[in-house]
Amino acid sequence: MKISKLSEYTSFVEELPKEFSLSRGQSGDYPLLPSALRKDRETGNRKFPKRAIRNFLTQFKINSYQYMPAPWDIKNDIEWMLYAQHYGLPTKLMDFTISHITSLLFAVEKAFQTDIEKDAVVYFLNPAELNQKNMEQASIVNVSGSDDVKAEGHDGPIVVQGRKVNSRINAQKGLFVLFQDDDEPLENTADESILKKLVIPGDATKDILSSLFSMGISFSHIYPELSSVSKDILLQQDIDDFLREEE
Repeated sequence: MKISKLSEYTSFVEELPKEFSLSRGQSGDYPLLPSALRKDRETGNRKFPKRAIRNFLTQFKINSYQYMPAPWDIKNDIEWMLYAQHYGLPTKLMDFTISHITSLLFAVEKAFQTDIEKDAVVYFLNPAELNQKNMEQASIVNVSGSDDVKAEGHDGPIVVQGRKVNSRINAQKGLFVLFQDDDEPLENTADESILKKLVIPGDATKDILSSLFSMGISFSHIYPELSSVSKDILLQQDIDDFLREEE
């Protein structure tokens, strides 16, 4: 399905079954794979072998202690991934959110940053169905402070949640899909009962971003950092120029 207006998006969300409680916005129609499992576009090969992915996390554990306030409080590898991913390390976690309006902002946030009008997408996920399929447990897995939670051994991707380890996760109302080493992109293995896709044509992204900004939903909404203040100021100028051209 395609939408071209903010009002069409809100109507879609209102009609969406409540079980699809998570979503993810992307500025392009990329495969739903976490950073550690993505493939090189030219060769089709994985960017990182399994051994490298495990070594990334091991090295992060060894070298991060002096920079963390309470590293001994992290009880399992999934929580370590949450920390590591925030600081740029490839992991098997993919970000989702309980805020569908945040997902829309992620989808269109780059509308004024390129002259190429590329379609954006928002995926909507039914976490109960996904977890039931891949671990025979419908509830979302809470990984906070537990020694018993395992990152491996599931039949496919599962939805997990942890402590809000940084301000971005808190602002973005983030949860995560944890992938296994050999998983395919989520859209290849999940049917309509688990995953729904909404396409935003490239020529509509600027209009939608302008509408979001007029409602107070901006970069500082999802990136609560001082640099976002500057981004919002520049975005306002882009929007003003865009609206003048539309008149």
